[in-house]
Amino acid sequence: MLGANGAGKSTLIGVLSGAVIPDSGTLQVAGEEVAVGSLSAARAAGLGVVHQELMLFPDRTVEENVFASVLPRGAFRLIGARARSERVEAAMRRLGAVVDLKRRVDELPLAHRQLVEIARALCSGGRVLVLDEPTSALSKPEARGLFAAIRSIVERDAAVVFVSHRLDEVFEITDALTVLRDGRIAGNWRTTEADIQTITRAMVGELADERPPRASEAGKGAVAIKLAGSSAAAFDIDLSLRAGEVVGLAGLEGSGVSSVLEMLGGLIKVAGRVEVGGRAITFRHPSQAIREGVVYMPPDRKKGGLWLEQDSSFNIGSALVERMPPSWLRKERLERAAGQRMAEVGVRASALHELVGRLSGGNQQRVLLARSLEARPRVLLLNDFTRGVDVKAKAAIHALVRRLAVAGIAVCVTSSDLEELIGVADRIVCMRAGRVVADKPSAEFDKLSLLALASTAAAAA
Repeated sequence: MLGANGAGKSTLIGVLSGAVIPDSGTLQVAGEEVAVGSLSAARAAGLGVVHQELMLFPDRTVEENVFASVLPRGAFRLIGARARSERVEAAMRRLGAVVDLKRRVDELPLAHRQLVEIARALCSGGRVLVLDEPTSALSKPEARGLFAAIRSIVERDAAVVFVSHRLDEVFEITDALTVLRDGRIAGNWRTTEADIQTITRAMVGELADERPPRASEAGKGAVAIKLAGSSAAAFDIDLSLRAGEVVGLAGLEGSGVSSVLEMLGGLIKVAGRVEVGGRAITFRHPSQAIREGVVYMPPDRKKGGLWLEQDSSFNIGSALVERMPPSWLRKERLERAAGQRMAEVGVRASALHELVGRLSGGNQQRVLLARSLEARPRVLLLNDFTRGVDVKAKAAIHALVRRLAVAGIAVCVTSSDLEELIGVADRIVCMRAGRVVADKPSAEFDKLSLLALASTAAAAA
């Protein structure tokens, strides 16, 4: 199931899960009608939903989270610890995942938390499994494990609804395609009978050929931030970002690309030395980095990204706290700043006072970007910056990133989509196991050569 942000995918998923009551119509599973608007009825009918925004118990173990969906109900109904562990292990094996079942979920990286969520749905044994952007935080090997599990589920006479913005994955794993646009079905095809151009036109119409502006080499400025590592440390990094350029950090899960951005942004202890504007500096907290003009945008909107229970005005305006005394932060000032930034990133004005948790995933991502811009960065660190964003919104964000660079901001981005990095970045720094294995202009890479560098022991060219 495909569709641009706001096409109706989340609403339809809500109806299938029982969380949303439709105005009309019926829901059938295996030919039998299911009561709509009932979570228990949907679950009893075998409908299992894995949402894009994870719904886990962070202070509980992997085993407890996975088994939560099948806890015994009623008096005197028990299950032994060994049987529970065996059932959870079986679900994780189906995903090809190696995760410590006794580890707390909040100690896991985002990709592993995603796998725990999917394993919980598998453990409940539904007849229809709905996966909303299930690979958005997964590496290629982890995604392969998920695809193997999906095929196994289908072979056992169950159905899977795979919702994704990654068209290459959709064409690889699905049998049929349905595109939504403006709350209606824009087209149905057998996957073998469709192509990317047909699907893109159905999703968003004809896309304008907007080529993001790029600064000339002469237009790039001095080094804005530099990270120098030590060969004795866990990282061996010598990375410089210049004003006016976009640098893409490429690497697979565990390569260290996210850690590099977190070190630059003041989230974790630096392995090496950071220089900002030629001055050696130590960030002990992200607020210190922000005051120096270094702004980090996290990859997880829900955890450490946004206040979902607050509106867009509050979320974006909160960036003003680092620049102004609290007595200056009047409501009108916050709303004016938020409105300007929302227009800049392409979020509709009517969403200004809407709770962020009710926005689509793509619009949430753009609100997060808007807040990062309101911090007035000289260095902008974007970790997985278009996660869960549709093709049209992604193109708009790419153009915005390029404009920021032309305006003189040093931008560093990571993405699980290597083609995206090549398209938006001036320079690619490829990492593997905490080491830089290549640092070259993006024009010298293609997806296959970059993937080979990130996943093999090839020497840097």
